[in-house]
Amino acid sequence: MALLTRLKLSGINNLSDARFAAAAGFEYIGFCFNPQSDHYLAPVKAKEIIDWTTGCAISGEFGNQSVQEIADISSLLNLDAVELNNALLPDELKQIDRAIIKHIDTSLFQNESLLTELNAYAAVADGFLLYTTNNQLPDAVVLKQLCSDYKIIWGYDVNASGIKHIVEHYRPYAINLQGGDEERPGVKDFDELNDILDAVQLPD
Repeated sequence: MALLTRLKLSGINNLSDARFAAAAGFEYIGFCFNPQSDHYLAPVKAKEIIDWTTGCAISGEFGNQSVQEIADISSLLNLDAVELNNALLPDELKQIDRAIIKHIDTSLFQNESLLTELNAYAAVADGFLLYTTNNQLPDAVVLKQLCSDYKIIWGYDVNASGIKHIVEHYRPYAINLQGGDEERPGVKDFDELNDILDAVQLPD
């Protein structure tokens, strides 16, 4: 399936999500190893899913863990990328031998300070996942410029009716979508994700 943009499925906690993403052509699948998150999955459980999945890059989503713990889990699971939502400094990130995706809550910054934050990590981060905790997005002009200057993974809410506009107007590097629980083992409703895929599918 050819798509208008790269897609990432985040917070995976079951094999159904992982296999769906792989079959649909998602670029990345992400597992949350932040114990403070509702999406947390034990690394040993993630390994079981990863071992049965092919075709996607694997990322690990971390919280306020030490560099050593992040490195240990990354090595155990042979992660392709590490996603960090913490206060580790740029020099500390150099110790993690993986591609780095820095999460940034844009609601914490004004336009100028947001640019300063990205610039501070640009030399060590391979990309940035932007999201908000107050439903407010940055100024549209600034956001479009960021998508032009950096590898931006769009972590803001998206739906089938609006995703094509986001892709064509802002041109982010990728769009982040959220995985979820199975209804029961092996059974999952993918209607919403299928609608999004239909909206960004290239014509034959």
